[in-house]
Amino acid sequence: MRDSSAPQTTVELNIDGAIATLTLSGPKGIQTLGAATRKAIVEAIEKLEQNDEVRIVVVRGTGRTFVAGADIQEFRGINETQARELVQDGQAMMDRLAELPCVKIAAINGASAGGGWELALACDYRIAVDSARIGLPEVSLGLLPCWGGTVRMSEMFGSSLAKKLILRGDLLPADEALRLGLIDAISTTEELDATLESWIQPLLSRSPFAQREAAKVIHRVSARHHQTQLGLADELNAFVKCVASGQVEIGVQAFLEKTTPQWG
Repeated sequence: MRDSSAPQTTVELNIDGAIATLTLSGPKGIQTLGAATRKAIVEAIEKLEQNDEVRIVVVRGTGRTFVAGADIQEFRGINETQARELVQDGQAMMDRLAELPCVKIAAINGASAGGGWELALACDYRIAVDSARIGLPEVSLGLLPCWGGTVRMSEMFGSSLAKKLILRGDLLPADEALRLGLIDAISTTEELDATLESWIQPLLSRSPFAQREAAKVIHRVSARHHQTQLGLADELNAFVKCVASGQVEIGVQAFLEKTTPQWG
């Protein structure tokens, strides 16, 4: 498992009236979702859950990525018990973000892969810079998206598009992601803040009470609320099976050594 003394991605929550910004900052501009980072995100979500004034939450990264994904070091030598705990931890975090009654916008300033794309899927809207690449490359590591990615991709975009991203594990350029409906808007890096503002202002002009109530109803009455819980349990069990198969160890080792995995 990962050395806890290694540099971690930090989380900063800034609340300015009705708008909150959750900023992730990692070493060399590469954000990952290690255990300490996930804990910090949950703590930020807890503050947002207690703040009725916040209407918009912007989630963004710094530097080269939005979020590059999970911390791959956490998968080294992982056993089935640890795998189960890791999945439950990440799923719970994504669920709490998704269930916030305010509007969540992922400002995708760079690569959004694996856990990073799962974080974006837990938001209501996704706005990306034109140089961003998005996807779920977990199969290249011998595992599958297990923090809600397999379930949310299927529910939000259908099984065909879910298979396109998950079974091939490719990262799509932003323009293709826009064409497929995976993201809602695209901008240059320089214009990202202005594009965000053009989305935020119309949202703020609507009734905050109506928006919150509508968000709660959508979450409750859609098939997603019940189906997601069943799907997340399937994700968890499938991830544990991947670990038990030994394929995760093969994939992670190959990734770290920059070699081609020999699945056997």
